[in-house]
Amino acid sequence: MRRLAILAGRLTSMLLMGAGLAGCGSFRDLFSAHADVAAEVGAQRLSAQRLAEIMVGAGKGARISQDAGTFVANVWVDYALLGKAVAAGRLPTDSASVAEAVWPELSELRGVHWHDSLAARRGGLTDGQVDSVFQNGDVRVLQHILFGARQNATPAARAAARQKAEAALAKVRRGTSFSQLAAQLSDDPGSRADSGYLPVSPRGRFVPAFDSVGWVLQPGQVSGLVETPFGYHIIKRPAAGDVRDRVSDYLLERAGVRLDSMYLDSLGIANQVAVVSGAPAAMRAAIADQDGSRKSTKALVRFRGGALTVQEYLRWVRALPPQITGQLRSADDTVLARFAHILAQNVLLLRQADSAKVSVTAEEWGELSSRYLSQLDTLKAEIGLDGADVSDSGIAEAEREKVAGLKVERYFDDLVNGKARLRPLPSALATLLRDRLPYRVHAAGVTTAVELATDLKAKTDSTAPGKGPLTPAPGPAPVPGAAPAPVDTTGSSPRN
Repeated sequence: MRRLAILAGRLTSMLLMGAGLAGCGSFRDLFSAHADVAAEVGAQRLSAQRLAEIMVGAGKGARISQDAGTFVANVWVDYALLGKAVAAGRLPTDSASVAEAVWPELSELRGVHWHDSLAARRGGLTDGQVDSVFQNGDVRVLQHILFGARQNATPAARAAARQKAEAALAKVRRGTSFSQLAAQLSDDPGSRADSGYLPVSPRGRFVPAFDSVGWVLQPGQVSGLVETPFGYHIIKRPAAGDVRDRVSDYLLERAGVRLDSMYLDSLGIANQVAVVSGAPAAMRAAIADQDGSRKSTKALVRFRGGALTVQEYLRWVRALPPQITGQLRSADDTVLARFAHILAQNVLLLRQADSAKVSVTAEEWGELSSRYLSQLDTLKAEIGLDGADVSDSGIAEAEREKVAGLKVERYFDDLVNGKARLRPLPSALATLLRDRLPYRVHAAGVTTAVELATDLKAKTDSTAPGKGPLTPAPGPAPVPGAAPAPVDTTGSSPRN
């Protein structure tokens, strides 16, 4: 949270982040009569041949596998269900449905409000306490101005950067505002936006040359030029009065993290949280067969007045970063038991928020609702489901569903041909649709599709490539387990 980040942060530290694809369908389907059909939504069918063509055409460069086939089949199911819901007038747009669809965000906000009310009771720090930390030297608040010159820069470029740094140092020594020069001249964009300030940090956080100079400066003192792999720096250690608020915020944040963890642990003890024997095995089975397990009331964790069931467990998993799903499938019993224990603690935290009548504001609810409805409108428009031919009550529902199905198939044609990008459904919408409308994913049909796709790919590898891969748009995955796009975290801070 800020503090379901209590949850996400603790879980992420336990699980190495990696991509995994959630499987659907049950083992018995391998022996069923559905080897030629991969998925069904009402009268609409995804044949094994069609799935194979989508996998090869839209997944150019991707490995053909059972997991990949299951993922694509589930994407198709989500869109087919969306089309059916629009045609049948059953799109979840009432207040109760919206609340269910944005459940992760609502939980986040409620958790934040409850956390803030608890934090407010803890009180702040006195100036004397903050100044004591400042003087003890356990942490530093430093400002710097960077004149960038990487180690592989030409001698001329390094000389030019050094000349600029020497000119700026002369201005500082003549009394020009350090903060003003940092905002104007620094080549470190992160600190430049904050007048050259770096985050409050303990010793050893910066590269050695920078760190050693920063730790010998007295309050108010400015260094000479300091050369690091990033270039040339001018470093200042501000006086206590200039950075008291920064140090206070840092100390409160660190204390808050510890207190948050202690608070959740105390909730578990007070409510006698106990992981049920066999819970890890049940958790793995639920991840492997999410469709078959999504309504299971089997208890994983028991606590005073309730239990964390398989159904609730899967609901939380879908609300967390999708990479975690893949790791849950191979995590050992100890990690899974701890995972379940933390989930139960967060259930208890939200239960306390409910008891305290903590809720979101009207403004927050309006923003969540508007965003969700806007996402639906965008999805409908991109797939072509926003016309009267799929919503006019004067047209027979069966005919509307047929038209909607054709539009979904046309959309997948565009994906395969590189004319459209996969836009994820809003959070939890896929789960809502699956709860309300009939569908099936057949493992036997997916297996057949994988075999056909393998043969098809082998035949087409020597020919001209397709027009473009199926590239997910930014945002959460429409089916649990899809990996998010990488994020560029390159920066020019002097941190290690």
